Amino acid sequence: MGVPERKKRETEALRERVLDVAEEIFATEGARQVTMRRIASSIEYAPTVLYRLFANKNDLMGHLIARGYGGVRERYKEVLSHEDLEPLQALAALLTAYCNYALNHPNHYQMWFETGEIELEDDQITMRHGRLEFVAFQPWLDCIDACRDAGLFPDRERLQIFQILWSRVHGWISLRLQHPDFPWLRSEEHLDEVLDLPGMARE
Repeated sequence: MGVPERKKRETEALRERVLDVAEEIFATEGARQVTMRRIASSIEYAPTVLYRLFANKNDLMGHLIARGYGGVRERYKEVLSHEDLEPLQALAALLTAYCNYALNHPNHYQMWFETGEIELEDDQITMRHGRLEFVAFQPWLDCIDACRDAGLFPDRERLQIFQILWSRVHGWISLRLQHPDFPWLRSEEHLDEVLDLPGMARE
């Protein structure tokens, strides 16, 4: 390995280390506590080193946002790798994966909606964070289409179904995050009741 390649690998390794530390601070203390000086102190580097890797805090936070979306995408891939699932089962599994990710990564979830703007264009739903754009809900729409092709949700349009389901899961997640000490029902049982996919699919 030549010197340029080694330096490139070292730089990438340092970037990942910085993001790991930022992620830990973000996850435990929230976005306001993520500062370049705090991260630099944690890894025992001068702040100027961090500014060679990231333009500013907003640039760094953009990478954390991308990590969050990457995390939920991996869970979607795991669900969709099970080809034996019926369309309604796949949709339920995707929604459950989304909800579980949100509960396990509450700061990511809250930041998606604090800093993001949802856009609809040509039947595609995107979440925009400044210059970053994520097609976060396409697997939902694909599953909804598969359900409708199977004769489910006969009297509803795909975006109508999406809005109903997103409203339900967002409410479910938000209540559980804001009131963690409430004696909630077991999460899967509660989510099944909230979504009522079999009931919706017959309407």
